[in-house]
Amino acid sequence: MINCRQRGFTLIEVLVALVVLSLSMVAVIQLTSNHIRTMSELEKRVIASWVASNHLSEVRFTSKSEGLREGNDSERIKMGGRNWRSRVRISETEVERVFLVKVEVTEQVERDSKVYASMTTAMTDPR
Repeated sequence: MINCRQRGFTLIEVLVALVVLSLSMVAVIQLTSNHIRTMSELEKRVIASWVASNHLSEVRFTSKSEGLREGNDSERIKMGGRNWRSRVRISETEVERVFLVKVEVTEQVERDSKVYASMTTAMTDPR
């Protein structure tokens, strides 16, 4: 008497299982890659906001002794293992002794000058 029951998987079943497994692994790798890219971008934005906040504090501090005047300023800062360029633009407003101060931070090494952080505030000239 011959046993007609087969044990194990056929070649087609194994190939289908490998295709499903490989597709799911590709999806997981893509998700992980996107997550890493997003986290890196978020880290840049947080550090750039710190740089902008620091530069704004410096402008506020120096305005107490030197006053505010219309113009542009730029400085290079190293923070968080990256080189940043912080630009401040001070412009007069219609209100006397009130200036609009805008700080933009870009990563120094990038040529496209993508702004990672921007802060704008109004300051009064203490003089």
